[in-house]
Amino acid sequence: MRRLLETVLIVEDHDDSRMLLEDVLGQAGFRTLPAASGAEALRVLAAEVPDAIVLDLMLPWVNGVEVLATVRGIPALAKVPVLVVTATQTSAFDLRHYRPLAYMRKPLDVEKIVPTLQRMLTHPE
Repeated sequence: MRRLLETVLIVEDHDDSRMLLEDVLGQAGFRTLPAASGAEALRVLAAEVPDAIVLDLMLPWVNGVEVLATVRGIPALAKVPVLVVTATQTSAFDLRHYRPLAYMRKPLDVEKIVPTLQRMLTHPE
């Protein structure tokens, strides 16, 4: 059964950035699940499979690459599209084996977030 709203897990440790993403995605009609750390994201993912994930790489305790590797290792989550957002020097090439994946550098252009997620959800590979 198809959900009425597509759900996006937002994994961002900076409160202002996470709340901005929640606001932008909520206004675009997405249901959002916030997580302030990689460990919190993994707890959320154990309870619910989102339609997409927005994932910061620089996170406390469990970093974004560890979250991404865990997600790709779980069959129920393996094909969930992930939008990586980062200020690090990690490149899309470095993360190429974690597909489906999109990549945006910080500071984010929030006007590109919604179209990028919509494209990922309609054409995940």
